[in-house]
Amino acid sequence: MEKNVGGLDQGIRITLGPLLLVAAIGSLVRSIRLRPSLTAGAFAVGAILTVTGLTQQCPGNRALGLDTYGPSELSEEARTVRERAVQ
Repeated sequence: MEKNVGGLDQGIRITLGPLLLVAAIGSLVRSIRLRPSLTAGAFAVGAILTVTGLTQQCPGNRALGLDTYGPSELSEEARTVRERAVQ
């Protein structure tokens, strides 16, 4: 599978995913009061967001035809500098 998650999309996933996981775990150890259905939902959504943010691959984005990974919008000069650094 090709990468299709990047930029702001990836940042939101990597931030929100772990926060939801912490909330779900907090609910399981009873430091946060959530309904069981919210705990399960927070755990599932948090896990999905975290994994898709880290792997930069999202089947949902692919099904919807979304691609936020695209090429970065660097100036021609910045691209040249980056290419020289890689070589």
